[in-house]
Amino acid sequence: MRTMRVPDSLLIPALIGSEIWRRFARRVRSGPLYRWRFAGTTPSGLVMAPQDLRPADPQRAVEFYSGQFSFGDESIITGGDTPFAVTSPSSEWFTQLHGFRWLRHHRAVNTDLSHANANAMVTDWIELWGHQLNSQAWRSDIVASRIVSWFCHAPLLVKSASADDYRLMLKSLARQTRYLQHNVPHMRDGYPRLQATIALAYASLCLAGREKSIKPVARDLDRELDRQILPDGGHISRNPVILLEILTELLPLKQAYDKQGQRPSKNLISAVDRMMSALRFFRHSNGDLAQFNGTGYTPNALLATILRYDSAKGQPQQSAPHSGFQRLTAGKTVVLMDTGKPVSRAAARRSLAGTLSFEMSCGQTRFISNCGVPSATFQLYAPFARATAAHSTVTVNDTSSSQFARDTGIYKLLPSPLIRSPEKVSVSRESDEKFSSITASHDGYHNQFDLDHKRELSLSDDGNTLNGHDTLISGQGTLAEATIAAIRFHLPAMISVSKLSSGHSIMIAAPNNDAWVFTCLDAPIVLEESIQFSGPGQPRKSEQIVVYFHPAERDNIKWTLERRIKTAGENRKVARSETEAPDLLDGLEQAEDGSD
Repeated sequence: MRTMRVPDSLLIPALIGSEIWRRFARRVRSGPLYRWRFAGTTPSGLVMAPQDLRPADPQRAVEFYSGQFSFGDESIITGGDTPFAVTSPSSEWFTQLHGFRWLRHHRAVNTDLSHANANAMVTDWIELWGHQLNSQAWRSDIVASRIVSWFCHAPLLVKSASADDYRLMLKSLARQTRYLQHNVPHMRDGYPRLQATIALAYASLCLAGREKSIKPVARDLDRELDRQILPDGGHISRNPVILLEILTELLPLKQAYDKQGQRPSKNLISAVDRMMSALRFFRHSNGDLAQFNGTGYTPNALLATILRYDSAKGQPQQSAPHSGFQRLTAGKTVVLMDTGKPVSRAAARRSLAGTLSFEMSCGQTRFISNCGVPSATFQLYAPFARATAAHSTVTVNDTSSSQFARDTGIYKLLPSPLIRSPEKVSVSRESDEKFSSITASHDGYHNQFDLDHKRELSLSDDGNTLNGHDTLISGQGTLAEATIAAIRFHLPAMISVSKLSSGHSIMIAAPNNDAWVFTCLDAPIVLEESIQFSGPGQPRKSEQIVVYFHPAERDNIKWTLERRIKTAGENRKVARSETEAPDLLDGLEQAEDGSD
């Protein structure tokens, strides 16, 4: 029996009411009546400075000194003023500025001038924002990022600081730590809460006089890791790149425990090992992370640094059942498939409607992908990136299999934009002498169209053939003849396409001449514009293969991807008609309209 869903008319008001109460409580806790809790003695000094594993660029420090502050795709020239006094161009720019992770670029320069500039920036922040507890600068995740950055780069900050500046920084660090400690239990679920707990663990080790808090904070961290890091190593957000962010702060913390003569807990060591294994699971053959649920451009330099700490270095697991993903590997080919549903609505702030989508890579090239998300301007493109149409899977009537809040006003009042997602997702695996297969299904279209999507992917043992079989299973109702389904295969921007003479096949080729041929005999194949949101800079145009069919006439489609060597005769570009299919962004707008 299918579980009855709570009507949106009741669900959305309940979610909004809960979030309004959480925000109101935060404002009260940050107000005058509670500020006495954040006062206290000033620590006598800093005991240690953990390592910052993020790559640094000395040129960025030169730009900062000249008054140019660039974060993401946005840049501000201050004209000699402190950046903390200017109007921020976006919330993302503001978050990165006040998070202070950019201090690492000053560390890379390592001159007296860079030391003095970094110290002046910290002093400016304390004077302008150090007491504005109700401001966004005191949002708990930003506070966590800031105090970890100050701890990691304390030698840089202290070297040129006067005694008064040093004491001012210590006083602010203690105040921010007490603020964070008070607010962590009331934070929204997900990575920000874990990030704040990790920051408190840093504080217990780095600030003199907090030795008694080391073990209690370590126990809090263990509980949060056990709750957020799943048994297969995935995070409850189901976002692969968040694993990289967590490990970037957990690995130095683990070292800090050792340096302080404190044995890292078994929970911490186990969580690190599981996340390392999950990172290997989500890596394509070319080293990039799969673009699922908020992952976009892969920071390869940071990923390479983190993986150097991986002591296991074994073959990736083939299944991540708790996170909801499956992997097929053979020869040089890797296939990754989303076969899960949200673990936590509040933690799914970057969740996407990509159930049963897949990505495929071979050698140094990713041939089939999802559209991903932009690293900096996420909110600008989020409605498009979230849609099922931005994923390599099946869409029905240009709607999304998960439903998100479209209205900006409502979205700002929700713990997450996610309203509905598939309730039932099943998955199984089989293998024989020639092929390994994944079969999965979801009910995301059941209530709207009386259809369930079933997908089977089979990879040959030599990795040169991927067979697909997509089926739309109807319930007892009668399907409308106007219902149109589309199977989308998004191609990365550097992939070229060539339609073969048969009319049933399209060659997709990489710049290195490695190529695959897509074939479908069950329905017409068309080429449409696509867009890659992830990557450096602005989103880029790309292409997608689309197979349209009417479920009322035919409920299943078979297709094949076969590896080929591209020949000169097949290296011709397809001229695409503008009337062949709608623009991708138009389709994504329709998908969002139909999913609210």
